[in-house]
Amino acid sequence: MLTVLFIWLYVIATTYLIGYGFLMSLVNLPGMRSKKGKKHSGEGRKYDFRFRESYIVTGIVLVTVFAQIVSLFSKVSVGANIVLVIVSLLVAVFYRDELYDELLSMHGKLRAGANIYVYLAVFLIMAYGASHGIMHYDSDLYHAQAIRWIEEYGIVRGLGNLHVRLAYNSSAFALTALYSFRFLGGQSYHVMSGFFALLLAWQCVDIKNVYRRGHLVISDFARLAAIYYLFTIYDEMMAPASDYFLSCLVFYIIIHWLDMYVKHERSYVPYILLALLGVFAITIKLSAAPLLILTAVPIYKLFHNRTKEKIRAFWTSVGLALVIVIPFLIRNVILSGWLLYPVTALDFFGFYWEIPKGLAAYDALEIRTFGRGYNDVVTYGNAPFSQWVPNWFAGITGLNKIMLILALVSILIYIAYLVYFLMAVAGEKSDKLKSLGRAKVFEISHRSMLSFADFLTIGGTLICCFAFWFLSAPLIRYGVVYVWLLPAVILGRTFIIVYNRLPHDDVKEIVVKALVFAFLGWFIYKCAFVALEDNRHFNPEYLVRQQDYGTYEVDSFKLGSETIYYPVSGDQVGYDPFPSATHNITGEVELIGGEIKDGFKTIAQ
Repeated sequence: MLTVLFIWLYVIATTYLIGYGFLMSLVNLPGMRSKKGKKHSGEGRKYDFRFRESYIVTGIVLVTVFAQIVSLFSKVSVGANIVLVIVSLLVAVFYRDELYDELLSMHGKLRAGANIYVYLAVFLIMAYGASHGIMHYDSDLYHAQAIRWIEEYGIVRGLGNLHVRLAYNSSAFALTALYSFRFLGGQSYHVMSGFFALLLAWQCVDIKNVYRRGHLVISDFARLAAIYYLFTIYDEMMAPASDYFLSCLVFYIIIHWLDMYVKHERSYVPYILLALLGVFAITIKLSAAPLLILTAVPIYKLFHNRTKEKIRAFWTSVGLALVIVIPFLIRNVILSGWLLYPVTALDFFGFYWEIPKGLAAYDALEIRTFGRGYNDVVTYGNAPFSQWVPNWFAGITGLNKIMLILALVSILIYIAYLVYFLMAVAGEKSDKLKSLGRAKVFEISHRSMLSFADFLTIGGTLICCFAFWFLSAPLIRYGVVYVWLLPAVILGRTFIIVYNRLPHDDVKEIVVKALVFAFLGWFIYKCAFVALEDNRHFNPEYLVRQQDYGTYEVDSFKLGSETIYYPVSGDQVGYDPFPSATHNITGEVELIGGEIKDGFKTIAQ
């Protein structure tokens, strides 16, 4: 636990400083000087970031892109961290006065209402959870090896030929390698999936404002879903699995987006940054691709009543998106020969280290088949819809099945909203119907602060994410964030509509208090359950250091002059020994050069 705490403090310091320096520079660019609240002329004043965690999140994106770029030329190790520290110190010196004011401001806000103790408690509890737990199966299958390749070599050509899952590129692995501290000679720490969970947990702390506020807003429902998710991964988040990175990030994006709607954020700058965060999410896992729909919001804001400054802001945003994506795409090509492995439709290169097209297509089919609840690709790989859906649905249990049903109900409610909206706009029977989102039946009072058009955008994005997950590889852990967020947002808004039409304020107050006490009861129960479950596996050793990857019995074979390891049984090898494959691939793969750093290619059959 102590090692997790120290590394997290280092992560917070470096990402906050680098994110702060970047954002302060960004808002000085043409078009990014955006005044809040009302229309303005000229360049306006600098945008004031009201969400202070934006600096840390921005820093995470920047250092991840940095780690990926470094990996293209060398290993991600002590040298990359030295650069990180130097840049952080330069920012600290250059913005010393502004940072001091920021520190005083944050300290004052945290002291108010004893918030500092709440956030500190969350920090310690999450660090304890990230120090030990259940290692994700895939982490010992290939995540650990992928991270070690980045630590040891950065990247090598055709690595996916050695172990096909090493072609599953994720920017999360480069980020984990950057902060693994393997270069100190001890174990390779894997704390960043837990750090993403920490950021989400801090964001969820605002749920406590419901009682003070006296009513619910739509982001409260998203926070409830996120809190439940954090409980489910508390004993698993120490594993560097891309699923946890992505789910926590998607929760963060949607909650943050809803918070901005609730606060009537008029500046386009934070919407641009959140859209770019959605682009970053795709580099963690391709299943986040539908989040690109959210880019329609800042694009509309920039091109509606466009000015020269707004157009400059648009092209700046496009440039930043390319900076985020290009290193990820280059790594894809080097690892597998494919732009987006295992997507074979994008066949542009034909490099000699390319994973054979047939193997890539089979791999994609295997992912889809496994997601639908089958292990036999030959028999069930192309099973008809009517066959696999009942089998898949039967395999989902517990609360996830209930939320899945509610998600389907939410889609029907959304369609009803959309139909009514389109009829209202088309009809234009009165002045009320001419305004977006002001139709009397679906009007929401100032307490929700989410317009109908905004709701349609965010709800439509979540439905597209849900559909993309369902039609590709609908394993529940791949898409749990969409299964939970979809009903949280759509049914949450429906609840607010009903709540706002309750006849008396006293009734509304009773409803809110009942919900608050119900939440507290559930929260205490979940905390107790997690604590009792953790006590069964308590190991005082993990109060100091983090639990390491698993160990397995292995055999070896020679590839040229290099020794390659593979598991005696099963397909997991963990972090050591290195390098490893899933089986003896003698006669299937060969070295491109004389050493493994030169890469691998498949032997033509």
